[in-house]
Amino acid sequence: MRQKVRAVVDETLSALKSKGVLSFEQVPGYAIEVPKNPEHGDWSCNVAMVMSKAAGKKPGDIADAIIANLVDPDGIVTKVERAGPGFLNFRLKDSVFQSVTRDVLRAGESFGRQPAKSSGKRVQVEFVSANPTGPVHIGHARGAFMGDALARLLDAAGHDVTREFYINDYGKQVETLGRTVHKRYRQLFGQQVELVEGEYPAAYVIDIAKTWREEVGERYLNAPESEWLPAAMEVGIRKNLEAIRATLAQAGIQHDVFYSEASLHAAGKVRSIVDVYRERGATYEATEARRKDAKVRAEDSKAAQYSDRQRGGTFLMTTQLKDDEDRIILRHDGTPVYLTADLAYHKDKFDRGFDLMIDVFGADHAGHVPRLEAGMHLLGFDHKKLKFVLVQIVRITRGGEEVKVSKRKGTVFELADLIEEAGADACRFLFLMKTPNAQFDFDLDSVREQKSTNPVFYFQMGHARCAALLRKAEEKGQPFVGVDRVTDAQLARLTLPEEKAMLQKMSRLPDVVQTAAANLEPHHVLYFCQELISDFHSYYTRYKSDPIVSADAEKTQGRLAMVAALKQVLKAAFGILGIQAPEVMEAPPEEEEVAQS
Repeated sequence: MRQKVRAVVDETLSALKSKGVLSFEQVPGYAIEVPKNPEHGDWSCNVAMVMSKAAGKKPGDIADAIIANLVDPDGIVTKVERAGPGFLNFRLKDSVFQSVTRDVLRAGESFGRQPAKSSGKRVQVEFVSANPTGPVHIGHARGAFMGDALARLLDAAGHDVTREFYINDYGKQVETLGRTVHKRYRQLFGQQVELVEGEYPAAYVIDIAKTWREEVGERYLNAPESEWLPAAMEVGIRKNLEAIRATLAQAGIQHDVFYSEASLHAAGKVRSIVDVYRERGATYEATEARRKDAKVRAEDSKAAQYSDRQRGGTFLMTTQLKDDEDRIILRHDGTPVYLTADLAYHKDKFDRGFDLMIDVFGADHAGHVPRLEAGMHLLGFDHKKLKFVLVQIVRITRGGEEVKVSKRKGTVFELADLIEEAGADACRFLFLMKTPNAQFDFDLDSVREQKSTNPVFYFQMGHARCAALLRKAEEKGQPFVGVDRVTDAQLARLTLPEEKAMLQKMSRLPDVVQTAAANLEPHHVLYFCQELISDFHSYYTRYKSDPIVSADAEKTQGRLAMVAALKQVLKAAFGILGIQAPEVMEAPPEEEEVAQS
């Protein structure tokens, strides 16, 4: 509907230019919005305001010219009024609203989506990237659902999206995992072992050791570390990644690429990036970093805690961009730090030709952002192609107490535990309903309640109620005839203000998707659905005396078409978010009458 109004405005401006009424090179970007006050019309446009400078005329004069020379070949506009200094308020024919039902139903589940890869942009979304030393736990949960929703949203907006998981399979952590696996392996043969601080005591390591014993027998029981450590690391990483993939599958999440940090080192890319920085004059040798404004490190910072280990080395001039301190990329002994590998990984992203690269990080990684941006800038890349979505940790609560440990396993509360208790849809909904930087509590007790006060239940019930109404109509012998058989006369019965408002809102899903994708904010799609569902519940309740299925066959078909279209819009939007759209749900006691009428 918005595009139809835009077409009228564009054609009118073109005609005014051809007539010599207006003179301009090109039309600046202008907005077409729904007025906050319905009395101001169906759509409001600021084109006269933004055209003023380009056309060298007052906004009011431009608005008057548009009204007087309106080009409306399809006859969709009933009235245009000038408001204030130059805003235009459009009122459309009822038939424009009613046609939304056909547009939606004919588009089916593709409604709201742009054609695949139509944007021409290649986008990479890196998310989860949990260390392969253990399971995906609740600390990863919000970033996992947020990253997947962003990828789905960008895909719906027509981008060519790659979902990527960066495997931190290099360094001390995975070596520690390998040593723990070997100890548990020896233990299975009756040898006495003792884990030291920092090793992994959880039961999953014993399971990995059992798998290893089945695969290799006694081969590494008395072998030297140089032989068993790589093999123990390999099986540990492999089995943990299998478990991670399985948990993510439970959450409805799949990655296209699992990128190994170890492969960067094996290919020499970590060492070589240091040489590239040196050639570009972006490094220096020193005992400590140069800082902006003589900044003093906080006493509790990691840099301060481990200052005794930082005896200088090769520093990268990250303060040339946003960083508050130059960063070491080679220690004094010539070994690279973690940042060096991360810089090499992000260089590889640029080398692969992505137009936009999105990293979904925990908020505790905020300090890493300026280092990566500066690192890419120093390589000559456009660092603005890198976008960072920082997600806050969410407290999981049960009975008012924070949950950190699984009662069943006695270990850290895993994402799999959360899904088992709350369900994948509830997890996804609650993690997406707030902006990423908002903190909140995830109450396990409330999400299990089948009540309208439960936002997840209320959300999915909206779709299920539409399905129930269509089934009820069929049971009463008045099934919806379908998009190809519903007539204009039947749709013309959709004249109530609430019906027109819902149809107008349904038409806006494509715009909502595009805006949410551009801003990397999937919660806007969720809010859109919530508003539609709330509008429908209010409409249904208000007109109980004039039900959707009635003796008036023409009106019944018009309203069933609207319900079918609403059901389709919700299903399409749910799909973009990755949330299931159930056909059947048991209504809460306070709403049984509504669900069954």
